[in-house]
Amino acid sequence: MSAHIDPNSFHHKFVTTRGYKYHYVEEGDPKGEPLLLVHGFPDIWYGWRHQIGFLAKLGYRVLVVDTLGYGQTEAPQELQVYGLKSICDQLVGFLDALNIPKITLIGHDWGGAIVWRFGLYHPNRVHGIISICTPYNPPSPAFRSLEEIVKAIPEFEYQLSLANPETLAKMDHAVDAILGNVLAMENLNDQDLEYIVSQFKHSTFRGPLNYYKTTRINFDDERSVVDQKNINLPAWIILAENDMFLRPHMAAKMKDFIPQLKTTSITASHFVMVEKPDETNKALQSCLEDLKQRRSTKALL
Repeated sequence: MSAHIDPNSFHHKFVTTRGYKYHYVEEGDPKGEPLLLVHGFPDIWYGWRHQIGFLAKLGYRVLVVDTLGYGQTEAPQELQVYGLKSICDQLVGFLDALNIPKITLIGHDWGGAIVWRFGLYHPNRVHGIISICTPYNPPSPAFRSLEEIVKAIPEFEYQLSLANPETLAKMDHAVDAILGNVLAMENLNDQDLEYIVSQFKHSTFRGPLNYYKTTRINFDDERSVVDQKNINLPAWIILAENDMFLRPHMAAKMKDFIPQLKTTSITASHFVMVEKPDETNKALQSCLEDLKQRRSTKALL
């Protein structure tokens, strides 16, 4: 089991973007190449605790957000602002506030969905994309309800419960048990879990669950990009071979829509960054070096 990493050992900051107060952690060289790390569900910035220091020591400027509704970031009630386009626009505002013109994005789970959509909506702000576990699903010309999506992808059946309005109260009354069960793994110690639980008790599950209720919002927003569904950016996906939620086969057709995509994998389950931190860090280092090399080669052409 890994030693506890004190969340207070990181530099915590706040910034207002698009009217919402965002909490983030920043480490590394302020003049280094910036990286933005985006977590998933049920997680917070702390899900990247094993990666932050490693990437900072490589010379990067490492920025790690609590996304809208999570942790110490504001959690508005209106559902519309949890749509992926809105989240991406908020992150553009985050970059603007920090005077960062272009970024390399790294996302996991919902964070992976966010970084892919960021590349679709704001490609001119992106150097490259790395998604851990999460495949890219291009915009659809026809609306599919969550129920229809689950019929096509049975692994997503759990999302029906998370989108149910009655689920919020149940989860808020059982934070310890839910997170203890979902995040249970050999490499998670009690102090790590206690901190994550404390953050969800602060934020509640309202904001995090809202992401599962945005199917129609996302479809309506994506009408503007449905004819340009390809992402023409350097990209990697790091698959977790034993992921029960985002199975590796789901990424099989990604290269049809992301011509510059490369793929690697780690023998781990969904929360690979915690379960196999050293392997994850090595994979990220390799992917980042490759993205930088591809960018340098393109500049010479």
